[in-house]
Amino acid sequence: AVAGCRQPTPAVTLVSSGHRVRTESASFCRDGQSLAMNTCVQHPQRREVLRVREGELVGIDVDKALSDSGWDYADADLKQRSSVQDKHYLTFKATFINRPTPGVIDLIVRSRSRVAEDAPVTGVWNFQLIQR
Repeated sequence: AVAGCRQPTPAVTLVSSGHRVRTESASFCRDGQSLAMNTCVQHPQRREVLRVREGELVGIDVDKALSDSGWDYADADLKQRSSVQDKHYLTFKATFINRPTPGVIDLIVRSRSRVAEDAPVTGVWNFQLIQR
């Protein structure tokens, strides 16, 4: 094995009503790697599920490496994303109304190379919120 292959990627935690899920990235680029060139660490099957009630607050807690470089979250179904964040914690309200798949929100957290709206994406964490 090549040195560094087993080094864990930064993690992201989702929290709602006392329930939490935490995962490492589905893809993550270290120095000199690029998602566009497909040279990053890949774990495409990684996706954590969190059961959430309509209107509940969902917290996103990212490791320091992400808050230092910048990150955002995106609603994969509605093609909407937050602004780039530089804090480690953010909350939003879960809204399951008018979803392409009823009762499901596909949420993606993405790391950036720097805290800027035009910064390249350097990592992806996949989550699915299921209405309970």
